[in-house]
Amino acid sequence: MAIIDSIENTWSSPVVLATDEIWQTRFGSVFLTTSASPSANDGISLTEGQAVHVRAGLSVRVRKEGGTAARIAHEAV
Repeated sequence: MAIIDSIENTWSSPVVLATDEIWQTRFGSVFLTTSASPSANDGISLTEGQAVHVRAGLSVRVRKEGGTAARIAHEAV
């Protein structure tokens, strides 16, 4: 399992998935997108405890929502 703590208010660099993964917000709120060139308002909003299944081959980007710190974990399934 990988945990990402350094989530900013701007989109992260893409993470290309080699296998299907579950992405879960552990703290705070984040936006998650698989768009190649996301706008500021793109993405699925995930709050603490919510998760999404992302398929292999997709590129995932995240950004936090608001001024509170955020943490997200992802793990292969």
